[in-house]
Amino acid sequence: MRCGTGTWLLLLTWGLWGAPGLAAGSGDEWFGPDKPKHFGATLGLAGLGYGAGALLFESPRARWLSGAGLGLGVGLGKEFYDLGRGGRFSSKDLVWDAVGTATGLGLAWLIDALLNREPSAAPQARALSDGKGKLGACELRLKGPGLTDMLVTCHAVGQVLPETYR
Repeated sequence: MRCGTGTWLLLLTWGLWGAPGLAAGSGDEWFGPDKPKHFGATLGLAGLGYGAGALLFESPRARWLSGAGLGLGVGLGKEFYDLGRGGRFSSKDLVWDAVGTATGLGLAWLIDALLNREPSAAPQARALSDGKGKLGACELRLKGPGLTDMLVTCHAVGQVLPETYR
């Protein structure tokens, strides 16, 4: 019998939520003292992973996957470590790990976007008309500190037309 992705996801969810550590009175509260530690650690790790991915990969998708892999991988590893030494596997900790990872990825992406912003481009040159037809692509440049001193260059006809508007 083959199991599809949906079946595996259902089994994984059932296994995590049905874990003995989630029983009432287990001592694992949603806002327990360890939850800010999970959030902060995975936030930092996701940001670190995204930054390392930015140094290694050009693709934004690879950066996101690097950050998510590091944040969630360490969080999941910690839960298996706790389980292996006789503790409990806490899906509530994993939720805080996921929230921290998502926040860290969002902040890292925002910083990346701000640092790698392209300077705003100059307005596009428009084709000027001489009344009979277009002269071609012309540039309009400021030649002085004021907005009234302009230089119009039409490359198609190879001529510079100084203009001063007052």
